[in-house]
Amino acid sequence: MNTRSESPIDRPVIAQSWQRSVRSGLRPEDSPDVRPVQISARDHPLLRAADPVLDQVAHQLSESDTAILLVDANGRLVSRTFGGVRVERVLESVGAVSGAEFTEDAMGTTALGTPLEIRGGIVINAPDHFLEQFRAVSCYGRPILHPVSRRLEGIICMSNLEQTVNPLFAPFVDRIAGDIEQRLLDNSRARQIAVVEAFQRVAPRRDVAVVAVGDDLLLTNALASDILTSADFGTLRALAADLGEHERHTRLTLVSGNIVDAIGHQVPGSCGGALFRVRPIDVPRVSIPRKPRITPAGAQVPSAAHTTWQNTTITGEPGTGRTTAATALIGGRPVRTVDAGALLTGSGRAALAGILVESDETALVIENVHLLDPVSLSALRSAVLKGAVPIVLTAPPLPELPGPVAALISLCPNRIDIAPLRHRTIELPALAGDVLTRVAPRATLGAAAGEALLACDWPGNLSELTMVLQTAADNAARRADQLISMADLPEQYQTTTRAHRLSGRDRAERQAIVEAMNAAGGNKVHAAKMLGISRSTLYTRLRALDI
Repeated sequence: MNTRSESPIDRPVIAQSWQRSVRSGLRPEDSPDVRPVQISARDHPLLRAADPVLDQVAHQLSESDTAILLVDANGRLVSRTFGGVRVERVLESVGAVSGAEFTEDAMGTTALGTPLEIRGGIVINAPDHFLEQFRAVSCYGRPILHPVSRRLEGIICMSNLEQTVNPLFAPFVDRIAGDIEQRLLDNSRARQIAVVEAFQRVAPRRDVAVVAVGDDLLLTNALASDILTSADFGTLRALAADLGEHERHTRLTLVSGNIVDAIGHQVPGSCGGALFRVRPIDVPRVSIPRKPRITPAGAQVPSAAHTTWQNTTITGEPGTGRTTAATALIGGRPVRTVDAGALLTGSGRAALAGILVESDETALVIENVHLLDPVSLSALRSAVLKGAVPIVLTAPPLPELPGPVAALISLCPNRIDIAPLRHRTIELPALAGDVLTRVAPRATLGAAAGEALLACDWPGNLSELTMVLQTAADNAARRADQLISMADLPEQYQTTTRAHRLSGRDRAERQAIVEAMNAAGGNKVHAAKMLGISRSTLYTRLRALDI
């Protein structure tokens, strides 16, 4: 091992970077395995801004042992400009290929990865590199920041085949970075102008809510401000990510519980910008009260006060709100609720028989009817046919029920099927608003958190959603804040709509990687070994699967 790797580092910023590299599982003698990945400027805003600038300076590097490298905000190498064949061969031999990961946990201390950590420019002389393979190269790198949002867009780095950095590198690279930042601003303005112009053409209409979304841009007219919340805007941003070339019509349930028709289309020249026309359905065109109580999972339950009583079955997966729907159906009528799971003993069956022969007006709700034994099922069947006692049954979805239970359910004139939450994700902001009204009345759902909820599968349905929102509201309260952000959600729910749109195979792979990363305590080296893949492959999949 090179003695330098065992010697103290004089510069604290380098010493701290080495410590981070060690914690990532790297060793100085490691040589990460990387494979080139083609990157298109058409799909990469930073590269679109940088390409003309780098083309102009390429001739200034001609016949020199210098190179300019550009990585994006994720540390992925997206552009390479070489002054000569020799420097190109050296850098390619150490992994500086298109698409390679240059974060510190992948490549250790470099002028590409370390600026991502410190958010500032840095000189990395040859001996300062953590990995021995880079110790023939010296570099100066600095961040590229968006002039308006100050968001880190990438890192620009200049390298030479010397033991120290040329002192002229810093002003040269700073000028290049400034030119790229100016082009980012110009491109951003052009994209925003396209969105603004599309919005202005429609915004004056008073009969429809108009919303325009773009890169760091959200525009609304007066009606949209009245009827939409921040979580509803998050839903529209999620829809914008899925818009194709044609208009898309979507029926949405807002956080307020009101239903609207949303017509969205992409804004040409805006790079992902979209315009939505949102028309309320059968609601007054005034400000709508926030968070009225709505029926769980959107089940359509008739009001008991305005209907002639008929025996009813409510089916749905566990956690979809079958009990709440039964309560809403019964209304103010006297009710006796029985859980079939408690009737598995002889005394339980006798108790049910006694309840069924009573002829008063007390309604009977039998939960989990699929758990009843054959004798109790027969007695209940007779009671349903007789119709003396108003009965509501709850059960799992019909296809999951055994024959005798399905036959019993078919005898009820009314059946309410509550869809699982994964089939009603577009209504999630409204459902989340209803849940928050119960568990944390002062809390509100932020746009990013609402978009994250849209990307989850919710196998536990409303019960799971309630748990997540209670946890998130508690986390927000600890920050003395009532607005729930994505960071307030439990970690496994901090996902994105991009991950949600993955294919079944990719989502299964994503879940396996997430579980391995959790089991390894976030250590990518150990996680790669558990998965039986190389660390560079893991980095590639982490990026591709939006982990």
